[in-house]
Amino acid sequence: MLGGCCTLLVPVLAVLVGTGLVKIDVTPLFCATGKLLPSYAMKGPGDKDLLVPNKEIRNFMKKVGTKGGTAAFPLQGVYMFDQMGPVGWIDFSNLKLDSSSKAGDINIWDCTAQADVPEPKFGGIGPFIPGSYLIPYAEKMQYKVRFYCPSTLQDGEYCFVGDSFFGKPFSDTYEAGPMLWHLTQYDGGRKYVRDTWIVPPWATPDETYAKTHKQFHSYNL
Repeated sequence: MLGGCCTLLVPVLAVLVGTGLVKIDVTPLFCATGKLLPSYAMKGPGDKDLLVPNKEIRNFMKKVGTKGGTAAFPLQGVYMFDQMGPVGWIDFSNLKLDSSSKAGDINIWDCTAQADVPEPKFGGIGPFIPGSYLIPYAEKMQYKVRFYCPSTLQDGEYCFVGDSFFGKPFSDTYEAGPMLWHLTQYDGGRKYVRDTWIVPPWATPDETYAKTHKQFHSYNL
């Protein structure tokens, strides 16, 4: 019962703060609430423990990073998330290219996450839940993300981002629904910023909307 209440409360609080309905910084409350969730140990095939100790992460990344095989796409390399809850890093070599749209797709459950709840200064607006919950839920929901990118990316240029749950078709460019997402390149590709705008049903989620409305949330790669 406690876990279910916390799981519901954390995203509700995130929306209240992100939309400006709550003007105070309640991220410490998000964090404390998320830490009430019982611990959950992720297991792989053969009941193998999927936890990598902090001191072994660098060697682990050298062993498994950029081994996915995708090369012919503007997004390359391994990037750490900043201000996106417990999500750890994303390896763009795991992208699968879609021949019809020329976009790159990735399974969110192929990303990594920290085992515990992030501290407020690192977690953005959340979700403030243990990463060991986040990845299995993403897999159960078959949560995938698609990047519509130009053939080459320069600083200040962006990829449009769409998503899919439970095997449903990806949104097409500027068919963002309630959210509009841009992933913009900076510093020669050393950094990307993903901006999110909330789009009401009567608005068109195009470049004009992004330029004339404030972002709901941003995080860094």
